[in-house]
Amino acid sequence: MRACGRLCTKRVMRRFTFVTYAGMPELDPDDRLALDLLARRGFDVATAVWDDPAVDWANAGIVIIRSTWDYNLRHAAFLAWAEGVAAVTALYNPISLVRWNLHKGYLADLAAHGVPTVHTRWIPAGAAGDLASMLREAGWGTAVVKPAIGLSTYGVRKVTGTFEDQTHVERLLQSHDVMVQPYMRSVDDRGERSLMFIGGTYSHAARKTAFQALLPAGEAGETPADATAQEIEVATKAMQALPAGPLYARVDLVDDDAGSPRVIEFELIEPTLFLGMHPQAPERFANALSELAA
Repeated sequence: MRACGRLCTKRVMRRFTFVTYAGMPELDPDDRLALDLLARRGFDVATAVWDDPAVDWANAGIVIIRSTWDYNLRHAAFLAWAEGVAAVTALYNPISLVRWNLHKGYLADLAAHGVPTVHTRWIPAGAAGDLASMLREAGWGTAVVKPAIGLSTYGVRKVTGTFEDQTHVERLLQSHDVMVQPYMRSVDDRGERSLMFIGGTYSHAARKTAFQALLPAGEAGETPADATAQEIEVATKAMQALPAGPLYARVDLVDDDAGSPRVIEFELIEPTLFLGMHPQAPERFANALSELAA
């Protein structure tokens, strides 16, 4: 039995399950670039929907969270799922990073470590936040409000403090902590800059437009980009502030009014990695995954 156990463990570690959501059961085509490479290398590969009760996660091999793009709608259930998977098999990113990254309060942690971040004010769920007063106090004519647990454009709104804006915030506050950030004018021309890290090392970059829809990689106006030395420096500093080492990471940056990059979001759970925007990126990701099974 002991010998069989070791053999079974070896077989399981040659297996990868990429996790998605019911709205994209076959996975984002961008992620399939790495999945197909693993298959050609002889690994047993599969996809699974995170909340499918029929999946035997204990025998799923190495579980890689990818396009779970509804986790924010049931974040407590998602975290419970991730905790359960991590208890029976290898989960990436590690569960400690999933916990840390679930709520965008991580921006305060990054700022405490000296990482340049976009200034953020917080309104706790259930509070009576006065948006117009907050904007006046901060000196922000235009701002962006977001739920602190969210992805893509869910609940995101560009605001100036109107009655409609206040109503939107109050609606969010019924179930979410809310974050308020100044509107960064650089997104209108330079856009957001997404820097991808694979195995802890900078890999490649992409340019994203503001308020883009939740779509497969490359279908919402994203384009390849060349990161500047300053952008890589800021993103690397953010990586160094993490509580654990990630398999993959995406650091989203915007320029402030002085032209200096600041972290606006740090994606460690289900970010699109834009593998198709750099010729070597799919193989880099496949190599990092292969090392997990070595």
